[in-house]
Amino acid sequence: MTEQPIREALDAAGRVPSEADLDTLSRQLNRPARDVVEIGARCVCGNPLVATTAPRLSSGIPFPTTYYLTHPVITAAVSRLEAAGLMNEMNDRLGEDCELAEAYVAAHEAYLANRDAIGQRSGTGAVPEIAGVSAGGMPTRVKCLHVLVGHSLAAGEGVNPLGDEAVDAIAEWWTKDKCYCIGAWDTESEAPSRDRSRHVKTQEMQDPAAKRAERAAKRAAREAEERSAQDDA
Repeated sequence: MTEQPIREALDAAGRVPSEADLDTLSRQLNRPARDVVEIGARCVCGNPLVATTAPRLSSGIPFPTTYYLTHPVITAAVSRLEAAGLMNEMNDRLGEDCELAEAYVAAHEAYLANRDAIGQRSGTGAVPEIAGVSAGGMPTRVKCLHVLVGHSLAAGEGVNPLGDEAVDAIAEWWTKDKCYCIGAWDTESEAPSRDRSRHVKTQEMQDPAAKRAERAAKRAAREAEERSAQDDA
């Protein structure tokens, strides 16, 4: 377990999701929010910006992406940055700037520390299948700006340097000090009631027992490799 301090933008009371929050998240995502245990960040009006997901879903599936960016205005703005090639630029800088690379590794470790704490608070506990695995390409690459922005908003400024940069870069479309919620999602129709996300569609086509056996086999193989490495040392 990492020894990075826990950094969270909201206090304990602010992180507790209400029924209204879960309804809003479902409307923002256009699917039922699943396995949300906390709210990672909120708009100045109080609406969720980031959903905090349990590190193990209720189905038993490990889920490394703790912070999920949900606000449509922010997600669209971050998608513009990705389309403009910002991730490639950031990856180039990570290979050239040692200080930035070290700060990004620290962000990865902070993500893991927060996820460990969330797992304990939510009752999920340790999830060995994703031990040491964060999200968004950390600690060496940038693969998803949405993840990095979600982490920055949930952890607070000064934790994830590239997430912070991306938050600054979307200022043309969204800023922390203003509400952009009106008209951003459907508030009139009935909230989505069936999860048709790609993740769930994929899981529906898989045999749960076979999936558990596959995970157990991978875990056994990994443990065997670790033992072999120790014997060779």
